[in-house]
Amino acid sequence: MDFLRTELEACSTFVGLAETERTIGNDEHAKRAAADAEKAYSTLQRFLSDPKHAKHINAEERQELTERMEELRKKLDSFAHPESSST
Repeated sequence: MDFLRTELEACSTFVGLAETERTIGNDEHAKRAAADAEKAYSTLQRFLSDPKHAKHINAEERQELTERMEELRKKLDSFAHPESSST
């Protein structure tokens, strides 16, 4: 669980960095940070969908991870499609 929580934090940090870089007009760095966030998110998904790893996560922990991942997915999606984030 510590690894997964750390991965969540990394993903969140990269999303925040991507948003900041975009705000200051540094699109190249924003894209790189967003790509790093996607990698962290992908790692989380892979671990949660692998029965070998998932069996070590209880229902409460799974809910915590799922909720945080949903929030991050929304941020990643709005970063990738900024025109749709205003609706």
